[in-house]
Amino acid sequence: MKTIHKHRLNVSSDVQEIRLPESGKVLKVDYILQDAAICMWVEVDADTVIDTPKEVRTFKVFSTGSGIPDNASYLGTTIDHMKAHAYHVYELKN
Repeated sequence: MKTIHKHRLNVSSDVQEIRLPESGKVLKVDYILQDAAICMWVEVDADTVIDTPKEVRTFKVFSTGSGIPDNASYLGTTIDHMKAHAYHVYELKN
């Protein structure tokens, strides 16, 4: 069985670390206006969620036109409709 967990990313250019199972799969990213933050929904195995070792995974939010490193894997784009600003979420791989 699987479950989906929500994780928050700050709207900043800083690298952000989140502890997730290695097999966790990012399904969606969306800008939450009330929180002024980006949320990311990750599918994980529900049967082992408590006992599964978690690794630190690194994510970064890029603005349109920003340089994106070669080790970044695209996860999704979301828009702040109040500012008409797009954010592009990537996972940084070592």
